[in-house]
Amino acid sequence: MNRTDLEKEPKARFSLTVTGKEYRAASLLAARRRGSLRLLPVMVVAAAALLAIGLFLMDWNRFTVTTALMPLFLCLCCPALLIYGFVLEPQRLRKKADKDYQTYQALMKDAELCLYPDYAVTKTPDLMLHDQYALMKECIETPDLFVFIRESDRLLILPKRCLPLEQKEELQDFLRTTFVRRRHIHRNWMF
Repeated sequence: MNRTDLEKEPKARFSLTVTGKEYRAASLLAARRRGSLRLLPVMVVAAAALLAIGLFLMDWNRFTVTTALMPLFLCLCCPALLIYGFVLEPQRLRKKADKDYQTYQALMKDAELCLYPDYAVTKTPDLMLHDQYALMKECIETPDLFVFIRESDRLLILPKRCLPLEQKEELQDFLRTTFVRRRHIHRNWMF
């Protein structure tokens, strides 16, 4: 066997099935790292600052409706900003992910993933995707998933339950090493 034959042989080949819940979680993770939720820490700081400024501007000695209007408005902006960042935007992203999952499920029916030393190939009866590891912007690892971000809306989702049991540790170490500088560990979409 020569060198080119070895390069063509995948490190692993296995069936890839992503559930709706996993797809939704991957979408939220991608939004947290590169999308609309990436500014969540800034929202928290801004909400705390609005609350502090509102309380500071409150004239407690001469409290009237007119003197309290602007400080109350600033104080009410705090929970509004937090509700938007932690409830409304994630809810919008979940709905979008649920719609996108229907398309994903149709395209990725009977998908098989082959992991090679430098790239991954996803094969289905209708399409074949070739993803170079070097072109993937980052890898997000959770206790249940690996999510590889290629472009803003292009993800490779790898549930850890799909990894072959006999190679699971080896493949996880391989992916962690491959993405050592671009790997981020999250417990969930928030942290």
